[in-house]
Amino acid sequence: MSDTMKKLWENPANPELEVAFQSAESANVCTAGTRELTPEEIAFHMSRAEEYKALLKERLPEARYLHSLNVADCARKLAELNGVDPDKAWLAGLFHDCMKNLPWDEQEKYMTQLGDKLPDHVLNTPKLWHAPAGAAYMRDEIGILDADMIRAIKYHTTGRPNMSPLEKVLYVADYVSIERDYPGVERVREAAFRNLDEAILIGGRFTLISLLERYRVVNYDTFAMYNEAASELGAAYEELSNKQL
Repeated sequence: MSDTMKKLWENPANPELEVAFQSAESANVCTAGTRELTPEEIAFHMSRAEEYKALLKERLPEARYLHSLNVADCARKLAELNGVDPDKAWLAGLFHDCMKNLPWDEQEKYMTQLGDKLPDHVLNTPKLWHAPAGAAYMRDEIGILDADMIRAIKYHTTGRPNMSPLEKVLYVADYVSIERDYPGVERVREAAFRNLDEAILIGGRFTLISLLERYRVVNYDTFAMYNEAASELGAAYEELSNKQL
């Protein structure tokens, strides 16, 4: 454990938080022993923001570190617009890629440690490992036991149907953070600040097209997420597109 990490475990804000930290070590499924963070616990973790940044700066390349900061800031803005706790969104954004550039064996270790049974198309696609691995790292090493935050990180790459508002915030923030410059990003970015589901519909379409054009495996959760958004908004977008022709 690094010196930075050791500091994070010292002097908990209150005895209840200390118990929460201890229980993280024995949690053997994604949300076992988890609960919604109290305002005091959120304040405790936010008070460690600079230490968390230092930890990530040690773990990640500069570009990935800056991306993490940008996603955290974007997630906060989207959270404020959508009635989501902005501090939770910021913390989830900060840690969402904490395992991204770690060796495959370490990613696999934490992915397995998460405790959830993952589908074969995740297990067989190493580029997806960092998301469940990051969820386990935040839960077990940092001691953030909020189930919604854990799921937000677990699904930030693939998405899933029936996402919570926080999950949607992180999924979209990762798509539209300020340094993103893929073709069409401005359209997704504009939608993000109008309607998260609209951004999911447009962004999900970009993801699916990109994967299909490259003959890549498509995660079932991504299909289901897109279908959910399309069932709610697709007809309206088709009508709008026809009017613009």
